[in-house]
Amino acid sequence: MSKVAKNMTRVNLGFDIGIASVGWSVLDNQTGKILETGVSIFPSGSASRNEERRSFRQSRRLIRRKKARICDMDHFLAKHGFPFPGNTGANPYEIRVKGLTEKLSREEVAIALHHLVKRRGISYDLKDVEDESAGGTNYQESIAVNQRLLKKETPAEIQLARLTECGKVRGQVKSLGEDNTPTTLLNVFPNAAYQEEMVKLLKKQQEFYGEIDDSFMETAIGILSRKREYFIGPGSEKSRTDYGIYRTDGTTLKNLFEILVGKDKIFPDQYRAAGNSYTAQLYNLLNDLNNLEVDATEDGKLTTAHKKQIIEALTTTTGNVNMLKLIAKVAGTSPAGIKKYRVDREGKPEFHSLMIYRRLRKKLGENGIEINEWPPDFFDDYGPIVTLNTESGELRKWLAEEGSRNYNFLTEPVVEAILANKSAFDSVGKNKWHRFSLKTMQLLIPELLHTSKEQMTILAEMGLLHENKKDYGDQNKVDVKYLTENLYNPVVRKSVKQAMDIFNALFEKYANIDYVVIEMPRDDAEDEQEQKKQFQKFQLKNEKEKDASLKEFQELAGVSDLQLEAQLRKRKKLRQKIRMWYQQRGKCPYSGKTIAAVDLFHQDNQFEIDHIIPLSVSFDDGQNNKVLCYSEMNQEKGKQTPYAFMSRGGGQGFSALQAYVKSNNRLENAKKRNLLFTEDINDLEVRKRFIARNLVDTRYASRIVLNELQQFVRSKELDTRVTVIRGKLTSKLRDRWRLNKSRETHHHHAVDAAVIAVSPMLKMWEKNAEIIPLKVDENTVDLKSGEIITDQEYAAQMYELPYARFLEQMPELHKKIKFHHQVDKKMNRKVSDATLYSTRKAKVGTDKKEQEYVIGKIKDIYQFDQYKKFKKLYDADKSKFLMQRLDPQTFAKLEKIMEEYPAKIDAIQPNGTIKLVDISPFELYRREHGPVTKYAKKNNGPAIKSLKFYDSKVGSSIKITPENAKGKEVILQSLKPWRTDVYYNHEKQQYEIMGIKYADLRFKGDNYGITKARYQEIKEEEGVSEESEFLFSLYRGDRIQVSNGEDKIDLLFVSRTLPKQKGYVELKPIDRNQLNGKEVVSVYGAASGGRLKKQFVKKNHTLHKVNTDILGNPFYIKKEGNQPKNILDL
Repeated sequence: MSKVAKNMTRVNLGFDIGIASVGWSVLDNQTGKILETGVSIFPSGSASRNEERRSFRQSRRLIRRKKARICDMDHFLAKHGFPFPGNTGANPYEIRVKGLTEKLSREEVAIALHHLVKRRGISYDLKDVEDESAGGTNYQESIAVNQRLLKKETPAEIQLARLTECGKVRGQVKSLGEDNTPTTLLNVFPNAAYQEEMVKLLKKQQEFYGEIDDSFMETAIGILSRKREYFIGPGSEKSRTDYGIYRTDGTTLKNLFEILVGKDKIFPDQYRAAGNSYTAQLYNLLNDLNNLEVDATEDGKLTTAHKKQIIEALTTTTGNVNMLKLIAKVAGTSPAGIKKYRVDREGKPEFHSLMIYRRLRKKLGENGIEINEWPPDFFDDYGPIVTLNTESGELRKWLAEEGSRNYNFLTEPVVEAILANKSAFDSVGKNKWHRFSLKTMQLLIPELLHTSKEQMTILAEMGLLHENKKDYGDQNKVDVKYLTENLYNPVVRKSVKQAMDIFNALFEKYANIDYVVIEMPRDDAEDEQEQKKQFQKFQLKNEKEKDASLKEFQELAGVSDLQLEAQLRKRKKLRQKIRMWYQQRGKCPYSGKTIAAVDLFHQDNQFEIDHIIPLSVSFDDGQNNKVLCYSEMNQEKGKQTPYAFMSRGGGQGFSALQAYVKSNNRLENAKKRNLLFTEDINDLEVRKRFIARNLVDTRYASRIVLNELQQFVRSKELDTRVTVIRGKLTSKLRDRWRLNKSRETHHHHAVDAAVIAVSPMLKMWEKNAEIIPLKVDENTVDLKSGEIITDQEYAAQMYELPYARFLEQMPELHKKIKFHHQVDKKMNRKVSDATLYSTRKAKVGTDKKEQEYVIGKIKDIYQFDQYKKFKKLYDADKSKFLMQRLDPQTFAKLEKIMEEYPAKIDAIQPNGTIKLVDISPFELYRREHGPVTKYAKKNNGPAIKSLKFYDSKVGSSIKITPENAKGKEVILQSLKPWRTDVYYNHEKQQYEIMGIKYADLRFKGDNYGITKARYQEIKEEEGVSEESEFLFSLYRGDRIQVSNGEDKIDLLFVSRTLPKQKGYVELKPIDRNQLNGKEVVSVYGAASGGRLKKQFVKKNHTLHKVNTDILGNPFYIKKEGNQPKNILDL
């Protein structure tokens, strides 16, 4: 088949990459016509979902290993004549305690050791236990109780006492203290305590059984204590897996986390250094110092002596350090004489300052420990350990073993002090790992110290810079897998993959691509739901400020609602001016004069909105670069920054401006940074930094994409120019061109992409500046910068439409937008919710025969919220409680307590007042008599805490009942749908469907699928005739078209739904996430609650499956194959 001829039109490609969508547009850059445009929609990547999967995978591994230990212990015991009798009903705690002082039978020895291995405690010492439940003081108090008791008793003795007194051992055990106050006890004991108990028990039994010798004890304790090191991961030499150190390619790593740390690009065999290592901190400091310009030295650079003096000062001081003042003092100049330093988001100077080292020195110094006496190698060695581990037990192990072997200063008090202050080693933000290895930095540090060269120059001179660029000369597609390997955020990685697939399709179609312009999602992008929350939060904050500004202005101006509304309609900019007036607390920041509300209302032409930093420098037309000022101040300031204007004697003076800005908490930090900006805007490097901040996107992920696409077009020897721009430019262009943005549908992604595609054609780039960078590094961008022009000239050049008739096509653009939706065919997904439900058969309420019910539980009758739930169910139908049916005498005790004890009591508040508060009657009873107990003749029944009840009828579920269960079932609910197969019954002339769930799938050999037998069962359950013809399969995200002869509509397939109603499915619109309430849909009728759950295809209707390519081009098919796929022939 011959290839389709390429389109020879000269075009621009625009990409609006979001977290769950990619909008794209192709623009004819000669005429401004949008040739084609579309949107790709897909589920966003999610770090939280990855974490959830890892958590479940870890749980499964732990359970497997626990079973293996128990099995090994049982085999070992049986081999030596101590057979484990199974579940005999014997109390293992009583047997373990008895075995410490008395002879046990052979079966009892087996029960005791089996139970010890089954419940073997935590792997670290109690003093290293950290509160993971946010319980705070109560948690630590409970651990302290256990520590105290372990000095005299074994875990078994403690546990048996709690079982006897409280009726419970595991979880949180509620008990009454000596002063009758509630106390929480936890079943948390170290494995070492269980080992001591086993030794004690076996030594006693050694007196009665000759088989229990030292070798027996050593093996038994080995099984009890064995634990895989955290850095090994799953797998073994014989069973290799890429989730552990034993890789499937035959290599064996020393540490699993080596993969996560990453390699140094200078020395690819070396791992990146920890950010808290001394070498990394020193390197960062010297690199910052070498980038500075100092007016007190001949060459404008700090000398070696200066740098040594600064290091000395930092390593010997214990107080806070102002780096700018320190450097100025050492260099013999003022802070104003220091230039070219980094600034933070608030515009303040930012330096590396050995912060972690200084923080640790201060903390340990409080214990009389001087870390300046320690070798730097210790921090380099311990840095990765403390970065990778959060558990004190693992840190203690390294310090006590490997650390002590290499560093003799690690005495027990020093180790305890290090562990107590482990938070001092924490790195800030994303700086846990340095981009260089220790080897690279140790090569660079001497050069940084003794010269004024920056790192890249030194690396180049050493011959260590080697470009690792892919040659695309013989490839016609960007290597998407190669590109995304270096994108670590799963949300961004997934979005970029989709965008590059679209780019490859467009590159194959268009021969003359002049510009590729991309807008990227944030590096720290969360999933779609999190993004919506952040957007709603931002909107709410804005609305609150708008309302507050109007309210305060109206009060001070003394005008009525009608007067204010009339003036706002008359003067369009007045609303914006009022908001700025509110933010500025009624002051002109340039003159320092008050702007009276009444003057702004009646004579707002006296006041103008000024760009703090000229637009042609900052490229920032946002609110944080605007202030309200007196007109004459705006004219005087002109094309200057406030600092430059006031340094020449203008306005209120810069020191007054600083005081005003710092005292005004209504100003955003970004606006404060702009107002207090002191650098020279005529400096080329300063101009480039503004471009990097507000125009060209220099973030990590953006650099990866930009550099790879540039490499691709260079390898192909094309003139295509590539850039990645900030979203604020697109937003401003839309606003100026009055392209209203509605987020209710997906169309806005394509419109944004069209604006992005047209952005390289703006007049601004013809004369003054360039948005196509030659090179982009971490904080710098290499491109040309134009002259500083007035805001009016900027607006004319930046916002004027490059094509006179560009906007005329917008009203019809929605009809041209093509949609591509990702189809989810993956088989290995979550089968159901993870919650286990117990079921019973019973007649409840109006049931005429027994039905299967899920069993619910009142977890704690002593807590008021749980009592409230109990009371609600009791009042509705007390026969729902199993106790009422199976143990009426105990249930009668509960009813009597409810009659005798109130649900409210008077309680003294912290301020001394008395207030009526809610309380469970059962809690009041417990305070007087102890826990409520089951009915017994001698009143010694077990304690009651929870109650079971018949909750809801069982729906679609999987039974996972253990073989030894009697009279009950255990199920998983909320089974997830996977696929729906569509058949056509020629005899009845109608479509038939059958739904397959993930729970129906099996993994046999190397394949996932559904067995032929199970497929036939579902087919019969769904009423699909054996004579019906298979047409196609539908997955979530598949597109379908339904026609009734008069109308037809394309919709997205969600799943087979309402399993008790044959032929029902859920459908969604193509151009948005859901329908509006009861919106009427062609062919199907009205939705319900925004969801369309209907009979799929009625008689005399026609159904097509619609496949789309990555560009959204539809292909309508009536039949996909003769047989369904993924059927396992077993």
